Amino acid sequence: MDRSSRTACSRVGWVRLGIGLAILAVLLALTSYALFTYTFSRQPGSDVGAYWEAAERLRTGQPLYVAGAANAPDLYRYAPWFAAAWIPLTFLPRDAVTAAWVGLMLSAALVSLIPLVRAGPSGWAALAIFAPTQIEGAIYGNVQPLLVLLLWWGVERRSGPLWIALGASLKVVPLVLAVVYAGRGEWRRAALAAGLTVLLVAPTLLFDLSGYTINIGPRQESLAGVSAFLFVPVAGAAVVATWLQARTRFAWLAGGLAMILTLPRYLDYQIGFLLVGLARRPGTSRRFS
Repeated sequence: MDRSSRTACSRVGWVRLGIGLAILAVLLALTSYALFTYTFSRQPGSDVGAYWEAAERLRTGQPLYVAGAANAPDLYRYAPWFAAAWIPLTFLPRDAVTAAWVGLMLSAALVSLIPLVRAGPSGWAALAIFAPTQIEGAIYGNVQPLLVLLLWWGVERRSGPLWIALGASLKVVPLVLAVVYAGRGEWRRAALAAGLTVLLVAPTLLFDLSGYTINIGPRQESLAGVSAFLFVPVAGAAVVATWLQARTRFAWLAGGLAMILTLPRYLDYQIGFLLVGLARRPGTSRRFS
């Protein structure tokens, strides 16, 4: 190939890259507009109310779990330790704590997206989905972005079972990630994740659970809201797939998908669980594939 031909091919390549980036920019803008329009229909930091008010009830000896609408932002469903961790914050100005917490969640959301930015065109395309949804959860003040960050950062570390247990005590489904350990034959790590989860969740039984609700709520997108006969086999198949993929490079991606498919109630920003698929073994690439 002569020099003029190589120059022409190079120009075509740059044109294609420019067109691709323009399309991605449009998709990101449209997705962001749609999600942020919905997001700001609620008060920023609205989910912080659940953590704050649960901590106040715990501090003053009131019931930790109180009845409420299944999809109410101030409904507390988590393990008691999380409410206890919020008790010191209730002595500070609530608006300041809410702003700081939302800022922390936004930071966690952005950090969890860094591997996609570094991954090239495939990762940039994924940003059109993951950036708006991660930021959506952060603006609500939901703990989801921080949970996702800790999971993808920590599951391959020695402390991995602890991060899985902490996540499972808040959202339950991160316990599915222990199946990756089991599928690799790392039974001690799988058992440790399960055991730590039990230790974190068991104190729940010390509280009055008459007000605790397991209702899915209206307008939820989970298969459980459609039919249990559909949800159970799909969730089971997702767990089995995670087991089968445990020794492959798709292990954590399968685990992230399994977390989504086993959710009894699904919210847009919970697609962020797929970012756990970016977890890697030491010495391997973090490229998104």
